[in-house]
Amino acid sequence: MASPTIIGKEIALFDFMKASGFPIFHRSNMFLRDIEYGIRDFFRATEKIDIGSRQADILGDELIRDLEVKGMLIRQSASQWLLNNEKYLNPPKVEEKKAEPAAA
Repeated sequence: MASPTIIGKEIALFDFMKASGFPIFHRSNMFLRDIEYGIRDFFRATEKIDIGSRQADILGDELIRDLEVKGMLIRQSASQWLLNNEKYLNPPKVEEKKAEPAAA
């Protein structure tokens, strides 16, 4: 069996993570452990394989390096990145108009 890869699947991964409750938003912090758990769970759900934590760690490192080069992840510390992808912008809040008091 060929070794799994995550390179090129980052949008599918982030969409999966967002649907699974991970806080995936443009300009939000992403943590190493969240990325690794997201990759592990992504392969369980989409490929029906358990890659294990060690392989998830390796794939996480590969993905992070690739996304840093592309500018999609901006390093903040050794285990924290800023997500730079406008696809994950929060929708603007729609303010409800307040009802005007009726004229007397």
